[in-house]
Amino acid sequence: MANSIRYARSINGGWLRIAVVALLLAVAQMAIGEDFADVFEFAALNEAEHQTEVEKPTVTEQWDAAEDEMIDAPFDSDSGECYCHGQSSPGLMDRMEACMKSMAAQGFTYDLVNAHFYQGVAHGGQEQEFEYGGKVDQYFILDGGKLWGMEGFSVTMHVETRYGDDVNREAVGLAPVNIAMLMPKEDEHDTAITNLTFTQALSEEWLVAFGKFNGVDMWQGLYPQSGRGINGFMQSSIVFPLGAARVVPLAFMGVGVTKLYEGKPQVGLTVFDNQDVSTTSGFDDMFQNGANILAFYRHYHEMGGLPGSQLFGGVWATGEYVSFDPLSFVILPGQGVVIDRQGGAYTLLYILEQTLWADPCHKERNIGLLSQWALSDQDTSPFHWTCNVAIQATGMNRSRPEDMIGTGYFHSDLSGSFVNALSPVFDLGNVDGVELYYKAPVSECFHVTADLQVVEPAEQQLDTAVVVGLRGVLGF
Repeated sequence: MANSIRYARSINGGWLRIAVVALLLAVAQMAIGEDFADVFEFAALNEAEHQTEVEKPTVTEQWDAAEDEMIDAPFDSDSGECYCHGQSSPGLMDRMEACMKSMAAQGFTYDLVNAHFYQGVAHGGQEQEFEYGGKVDQYFILDGGKLWGMEGFSVTMHVETRYGDDVNREAVGLAPVNIAMLMPKEDEHDTAITNLTFTQALSEEWLVAFGKFNGVDMWQGLYPQSGRGINGFMQSSIVFPLGAARVVPLAFMGVGVTKLYEGKPQVGLTVFDNQDVSTTSGFDDMFQNGANILAFYRHYHEMGGLPGSQLFGGVWATGEYVSFDPLSFVILPGQGVVIDRQGGAYTLLYILEQTLWADPCHKERNIGLLSQWALSDQDTSPFHWTCNVAIQATGMNRSRPEDMIGTGYFHSDLSGSFVNALSPVFDLGNVDGVELYYKAPVSECFHVTADLQVVEPAEQQLDTAVVVGLRGVLGF
């Protein structure tokens, strides 16, 4: 299970960083039952062998001793990897990561990623301006087998913090240029639990899960290369098939079953509420507007010895909608327009994934294609159909094996119901755009991405939006 977590503003405060490390060590002490000396022995294998203590020191005494060791002791590493520090660093973050690894070995996984965005509309769009914002994503994963002897059981929680501003509204609302900044709530400073799921493995192939699902996390579970707007593309229309936005909220309550094929999802069925509950508990008015059912089948294949897959799926919703009802994945115009509501909504999905080239000696060096197609009900969705085609390459320069470059194109065909309902106010057309990015790791835990997007807005009176941006991501 891929884990990423962001920790924005607190990374800049030295004392706050120490407080975070102290909290993690305290959790390890209580939940794992190991003393802190064992944690630091795990981190620094070459340090002197610690002595067995006759009387167990208090938590405060252990932390004080650990802090003194981190400040005074020279940095030592057999692997030569210094993470975010130079060779002469005392290695505070390395010991913090070692603590996380030790906790994970005992059943408690904590990951953190802090993403910073500086992005602006250089030309066209609604308004030309630049904004700075950021995200902190924290993941907590509890392994029931290691912690409680409940084999196959796990709990996953995703806590998201959004701060600062973005240019999603200023650029193109029907094709948000920064999907990461849509959560937990678009255009607001907020912290929320966007995912809290309980999963039980029934066998090596079958899983059942229930709770509060994060739609973007779920999609990344199917296609890790989609990147959630943190690693790879930032444009919502390329990261996610926006044709499904009517029937798939950003976060929702539900229950689902999944069949795995060689550890990857192959068949899935999920029943869920159609409300976006990113910033709420999800229990209020649950299923008040019907239920949604998602089903998919994914066929894995090889072409010329290179792996790929094709997904066929669909989502059916039983609630009542109009095409311009608010969506969590896009920003729609026309709020306040009144027309008759329609019962039922659907989206059909086809996703093609194919590796185009891979270095036979280093599989991490590769070129991959991902294309997502969605066909939606015109009476209830702002989109009739959407598609995107994206190509990403990793390690094209042998001297920089982790660098990534990607380019993608998307098209969103607006539904007749949506265009007609808003025609007295807006002159709307289809949305098209392209994105190009280059990601370069600066250190083991920090990478920088330069991003360029050119989007043709739906509003015909607006000029083509040219959006440029930088993204910096710090992760553990």
